Amino acid sequence: MIFSNEAVREAVQLFATAHPDKMPHGQVRRVWTSPDPDLCLHVQIEKIGGRDLHEIRFGQDKIAAFLILFCRKNKIPLPRSAEKFLEIENGCLSLVITKRIMALTPARP
Repeated sequence: MIFSNEAVREAVQLFATAHPDKMPHGQVRRVWTSPDPDLCLHVQIEKIGGRDLHEIRFGQDKIAAFLILFCRKNKIPLPRSAEKFLEIENGCLSLVITKRIMALTPARP
């Protein structure tokens, strides 16, 4: 699944609203990714009542939490037991989901 920057920004804002104890209070203004050395997400938050912008950097675990919450809120099904990892695809954040499906072989007569 490929997420636009707008969708990622919305995902971060959803997480901040759902978990106010885990994020600074304010409006998410801008998000962008950087791949070096590990993929991370930079978030600019404007504090309520002020014009100060604070930049926070999140690692892959937190990014995955943002995107999974976004999918749940938008009724996008994700298999729980599937492997999930993040990539940057054409400048956009991508959540890659892989699930092994066991194929049953037909019984021999």
